[in-house]
Amino acid sequence: MELFRKARLFIVIGSALTLAIFATVYIFNFFNRANLEKALNGKDSVSILFVVTSTADDKRVEVISVTQLFPATQRIGVISFYPLIHLRDDEPSLKDIYRNKGISGLSAAVSEFLGERLTLQVKTRNDTLAQFVDILGGLDYFIPAADVLKDENLPKGQFILDGSLVSRLLNPPEKNEYTPAFKLFRYYSLFLNAWNQRAKLWPLLKGEKIFALAVRGVETNMTAHDLYVLTQNLSTHKSWLPILLEVPVRRVKDNFLVDKDSAALYFRNLTKQLTQNDHPFMNEPPKMEVKNGTHIANLARTARAELSRKGVQILEFTNADNNDYDETVLLGTSGNAFYLESIARILGVRRSYAAVNRALFTDLVLVMGKDYNKLKGEEVTR
Repeated sequence: MELFRKARLFIVIGSALTLAIFATVYIFNFFNRANLEKALNGKDSVSILFVVTSTADDKRVEVISVTQLFPATQRIGVISFYPLIHLRDDEPSLKDIYRNKGISGLSAAVSEFLGERLTLQVKTRNDTLAQFVDILGGLDYFIPAADVLKDENLPKGQFILDGSLVSRLLNPPEKNEYTPAFKLFRYYSLFLNAWNQRAKLWPLLKGEKIFALAVRGVETNMTAHDLYVLTQNLSTHKSWLPILLEVPVRRVKDNFLVDKDSAALYFRNLTKQLTQNDHPFMNEPPKMEVKNGTHIANLARTARAELSRKGVQILEFTNADNNDYDETVLLGTSGNAFYLESIARILGVRRSYAAVNRALFTDLVLVMGKDYNKLKGEEVTR
């Protein structure tokens, strides 16, 4: 009996030690996870500075944006800065700050302007984006005929965007006052088309060797594990919603300055969209243009009533650039990923693409194809 009591005591002590060891290991691993991984499982927002530079000149910055991640609401705010903008009248432009002080100087200037500390940074180049697209095996893409510039060597309509086309896509040949906005819209389109296809693309990247190859040209102060976790989280959690905002600019002679009054209004609205529990776009019906891409007369007109019944505002209906569309295509022109994804599902459209053009007054363009009578989508629920 005495031997049994001693054995039982040893078992209890051994079990307690085992549990203590497991608890210690768990607590150690939890508190030593990468900072970003902890943040994505928390409630506080995380801000990351993203910079894209030219392949030809690494000192020439092409894209400057701050990505704000809000885990509590699963929202992503993407704030874009025009590189030639002066955040304050007496300071150099962001382009010059980057050229003279690098990404650390740029981060300090943007942090002060936003009143938010930017501890994480990601920098890449156009050729790295091209390599990334090739590793993915290309992206399903669509460029409206009207968006292809004169003498520009790019496909029109549906095609597979491979790395060789990325440089042409992101560097439009025309140099005028509208070129910077046009370039930004194309960067948006590239990002949003990859976002729209993320569920299909992530399985191609989730292997550690492939992922390491894909981000080989990326410069960041994040750990490799952080970068992997960030990509995995955004690719596999379907509820994340990106919301885009360009910092408004006013021109004074040859300088571009922040339009402070508009910026204050835009930032308040963005903060509300990112933090409110209610969905920011659920009760705001999108505005759509319908185009007839078939030989069927008045098809766009007759589709108007059905689309209106599904809660879509039809602002215009007209003929497409040609009448040989085999499949119906939905284009997101405003950059609102929620409208593109949800309306494609509601209408039963299989081909949906981002083709950002903020000069249009519509959120979406629907090009009716020969399969128009086979579309069977979901009913709208509000």
